[in-house]
Amino acid sequence: MRVVMLVALLGMGVLSLPASSGVTAAETPLANFSVTQLMQATALDLTFEQFGASIAAAARDGDISRDATFLAHWQAAAESAFHVPALRSQLSSSLDGKFTDAERLELGAFYGTGLGRAITELERDVARLDAEDQAAALLEGFVLAQSATAARSSQLDDLMLLMGAEISGAMAGQQIRALLLGMAVSQQRSDIEVPWEEIDAQVEAMLPDLIADHAQAQRALMAYAYRDLGDDDLDRYIAFLRTEPAQHFYAVAAYSVGQIAARSMARFGQMLAMRLSSVAI
Repeated sequence: MRVVMLVALLGMGVLSLPASSGVTAAETPLANFSVTQLMQATALDLTFEQFGASIAAAARDGDISRDATFLAHWQAAAESAFHVPALRSQLSSSLDGKFTDAERLELGAFYGTGLGRAITELERDVARLDAEDQAAALLEGFVLAQSATAARSSQLDDLMLLMGAEISGAMAGQQIRALLLGMAVSQQRSDIEVPWEEIDAQVEAMLPDLIADHAQAQRALMAYAYRDLGDDDLDRYIAFLRTEPAQHFYAVAAYSVGQIAARSMARFGQMLAMRLSSVAI
């Protein structure tokens, strides 16, 4: 599932899909299907929308500290390090030039169909769910996944395999790093250093449980997101996801998002340490 489906979940109305299951002509000029249009079609442009905001709120929401000065510096560092337009621009630059004209042609052909546009609408709606609605969506998704027919359950398995959890998994891992970072630096005074090696060792130890929980949430959210798609339409989407251009796209996107998230987290830690070292907490 796209990263936005775990990191940034407004309500989703019932989506009306085309009556015909045949591929319709694309509205976008296929040869000119740009990286910007690709990011919008796949909701990748929303990847970082709530990532920084969630980290900015993590110190307070996670009860890492109640010190007003610490919380103010934490939020300021997060807002700077995870500035959404800057991260979106970095992602666009990372994707630019990575796909051939033929790949963009095939990707654009799918997203120009009625089904492709419907998928885009679904995923962009889910990407905009706030924290409260995301929690409700996950609960509904768990019920849908558990009560799914054999056919739908198999489709969810295929989606998990084809879309994977690399993007959202990378983001979730960085959020865990942020929480551990907060607990580490909140106990330090004066010359503050970020113990990244210790933090990463803790994250590594937590990975099995983190991956298991993440996979369950991923599957539930897929069940929720595509609940209004019929089996035939979902089969068509899965067939598209099996194509080489789609798989190449997700591989490049996962790597790019992971790199950007990691660099931003390192910058956040550096900025936070510098800020806290200059004040008495």
